[in-house]
Amino acid sequence: MFDILIQGATIIDGTGSPGWIGDVAIKDKRIKAVAGKIDGQAARRLSAKGQVVSPGFIDLHGHSDIHLLDHPDAQIKLRQGVTLDTAGNCGFSVAPLSSNSGEAVLNNCLTVLGKPSQPIKWLSWADYADTMQARGLSTNMTLLVGHGTVRTLVMGFSNQQPNPEQLGRMKDILGEALDQGALGMSTGLIYLPGCYSKTHELVELSKVIAQKGGIYTSHTRNESTDVLSSIEEAVTIAREADVPVQISHLKISGSQNWHLADKVVAILEQARAQGLDVTCDVYPYVRASTTLLAVLPPWALEGGVPAIMARLGDSTQRKRIIADMKASLPGWHNFYIDSDWDNITIASLQGDQNQSYEGQTISALAASKKQDPFDFALDLLLAEECGVFCVYELMNEETVARFISLPFAMVGSDGVPNGSKPHPRLYGTFPRIIARYVRELKILSLEEAIKKMTFLPAQRLGLSDRGVIKPGNWADLVLFDPKEFTDTATYSDPCQYPRGLNTVMVNGEVVIDGPTHTGATPGIFERRRM
Repeated sequence: MFDILIQGATIIDGTGSPGWIGDVAIKDKRIKAVAGKIDGQAARRLSAKGQVVSPGFIDLHGHSDIHLLDHPDAQIKLRQGVTLDTAGNCGFSVAPLSSNSGEAVLNNCLTVLGKPSQPIKWLSWADYADTMQARGLSTNMTLLVGHGTVRTLVMGFSNQQPNPEQLGRMKDILGEALDQGALGMSTGLIYLPGCYSKTHELVELSKVIAQKGGIYTSHTRNESTDVLSSIEEAVTIAREADVPVQISHLKISGSQNWHLADKVVAILEQARAQGLDVTCDVYPYVRASTTLLAVLPPWALEGGVPAIMARLGDSTQRKRIIADMKASLPGWHNFYIDSDWDNITIASLQGDQNQSYEGQTISALAASKKQDPFDFALDLLLAEECGVFCVYELMNEETVARFISLPFAMVGSDGVPNGSKPHPRLYGTFPRIIARYVRELKILSLEEAIKKMTFLPAQRLGLSDRGVIKPGNWADLVLFDPKEFTDTATYSDPCQYPRGLNTVMVNGEVVIDGPTHTGATPGIFERRRM
């Protein structure tokens, strides 16, 4: 007897093969059979005529490290059809920690990820994984090791290069986390302290990743004026460390740089033609979202939050910061130049006193206070102890579509569950791929889109028994109406669930049943398959 029998669905299995009408049987958390017609008893039958059944979507680029601790029901992701959430991206991971440097790591991470409602008690990567599994998860999740976390544990927020002893300690910390099951390491090379690392450091650490069978993912050093050299750096790391490389949220920032799209693609295609394992993920929006600290030049970040605030409060250093923001610096991704204050909107604030600012632009807020926008932005960072997150308008849809259509491109939300006005990608990425890029723009077929959200990311993470509908695989499945599955989150009203999703199963258990979250917690904390 089957646990669940899905009947008469359009089966899109994740491999890119054409969809076909058939049945899917589930037993003991796994897919038992897939055929045109399956006979047999079942504890529950789902009539799915007119619906698509696909593998559960995999968010290759998430930031739910803390959110899932406080919200293990994972409704934001599950109601998009996401059955595996990958945290620890962009160099930020809340594990591993240490008794002497853990507070510095957390202070750096939590200004981005939001503060938890309960004390953090773990230290190792395995401790975090065990904590999350014991908490009970409604979706599957995993955690990359953040390079920024590893560097902070050894060097704090220094702008110096590691000496051999320090680099050895970083390798040991990374290797231990990988041995405990981490799937790889992420970098955030525009953020503190990743912005101070050089290519040599990243290559040496990536050699450890390669030895352990993991992946290297990277928010590259520059997605703007120096986007080409930054992509080349990622390719160099792939070549010299012989490691699989995933370029995070591939984009080109700033209208002055949009013409570089073909050159970016050429670099990636040439690397792949040379046998290098270089891929990317993309989110389907023309606005980005990151901390307001991204508008500060790298030199102003050294030392972490206390040192940053001291500089912001010093009139001489503040003038220097503003001058550099206006003129830019070689190699620095200047978010102000790419957007300007009219196109930078407050998404979340760490404190309570300025919550009314969320959803408003820096320029409008500065005007209402009769303040220069540069000083307003720096004063806000001071008032919020640097915990300010923003949405930046700086891309164009032609380039986004170009990158999404690459055969080696995958989908990642880069959603940060923080504040009342988060980027709508947090709630809408996966249905938007189908609504916008399949149905409206017709850039992708439905089969291609689903492959980018299932099979390709599962393979990237080394999870051979997820991402495809076939007997023996975990029964992570999504049923949706292909004509109605649509994102409803907007920039002005972002916290809105999609419509057109019918059922979500995680490891063979129904978690989303129409409008209802069943309360089931069948999620697994995935560890690298040794």
